[in-house]
Amino acid sequence: MNNKIFYSVIVAIILVFGGVFYFMSQKEETSENLSKSGYYPYTDKEPSELQGPTKEVLDDENYQFNFTPDEANKKIENEDEVFVYLWSPVCEYCKMATPLLIDSKNTKDFNLVQVNVLEYPEFMQQHKGNVTPTLIYFNDGKEVERAEGAPEKAEDYTAWIKAAQEQ
Repeated sequence: MNNKIFYSVIVAIILVFGGVFYFMSQKEETSENLSKSGYYPYTDKEPSELQGPTKEVLDDENYQFNFTPDEANKKIENEDEVFVYLWSPVCEYCKMATPLLIDSKNTKDFNLVQVNVLEYPEFMQQHKGNVTPTLIYFNDGKEVERAEGAPEKAEDYTAWIKAAQEQ
């Protein structure tokens, strides 16, 4: 009889500690703790509203130029030149193209705005995007040129950007 009580108490203690550990490890997602770097460009959304693939790339150095649609549209309207990159974290071509675009940006600095169309599909519709990735060049608030799909190398982006700016 004493053994049953003893083992029951041990099991109860283990369950209590297990429950406490579980609830303590389930901290609430905030914009500050969602990524290791603290980078959170989705200022118009709560962290709980973000889709899983978006959360997974918050610390990826290739996705550090993200803007909300409102911010992106303001940059399009107010900047002389801006390149808007429509991408999605679930797009395999974007996963290949984005590092090439960032390499190109490191070679030839230009005003880059990334918009995650998984989170903001309305932005893709607004700017008549057909595929991801799409890079659109705006000058004085007007679309001048666009490149759809993934290039083979960073130099392809660099050459396209240079040609677009020379128009």
